[in-house]
Amino acid sequence: MRIISGKAKGRKLLSPPTFDTRPTLDRIKESIFNIIQGYTYDAVVLDMFSGTGSLGLEAASRGAKECHLIDAGPLTYPYLKKNISQLGFESFCYSYNSDAYNNLLKFSQKKVIFDIIFIDPPYLKNMIPKAIEMIEELGLLQKEGIIVTKIDTSEEIYQGSASIILTDKRKYGNTTVCFYKYKED
Repeated sequence: MRIISGKAKGRKLLSPPTFDTRPTLDRIKESIFNIIQGYTYDAVVLDMFSGTGSLGLEAASRGAKECHLIDAGPLTYPYLKKNISQLGFESFCYSYNSDAYNNLLKFSQKKVIFDIIFIDPPYLKNMIPKAIEMIEELGLLQKEGIIVTKIDTSEEIYQGSASIILTDKRKYGNTTVCFYKYKED
């Protein structure tokens, strides 16, 4: 795993020596960032279920001004912290070793609103609907913002909530990437 572009281009990301995590393949990550490139610069980013931080740290490298990375895993979280540190991103990347949904409530209380939200939970657990519904209810996505999710291709694609809807999906082998935005009025 590495950073593909931006100020940390080519830098390697540390990950645990197990098969318990699913790092985003470089070709998928590159495709995601080609699609969302207009959102990244100067963005406030949330990477839920971030693992070792591949998606959030890529956004940080590409010019996001602030990045919040959440991972509850006792195995992956130390690697997330090390990756932030080794990239020199401590001044604008913040990590949380806790439940992603509880953090959504905390962000709401602090009035943090995001331009980009990555939701890449463990596969086959149906965690995306609850996350998007909470994001909508708590007003955590900018009106012009975007949510990017990753699921196993065998999973049913969530169509969206009352006002945040699926706008695009791309299949890459056994991974499907979905994009959500607010409905246009």
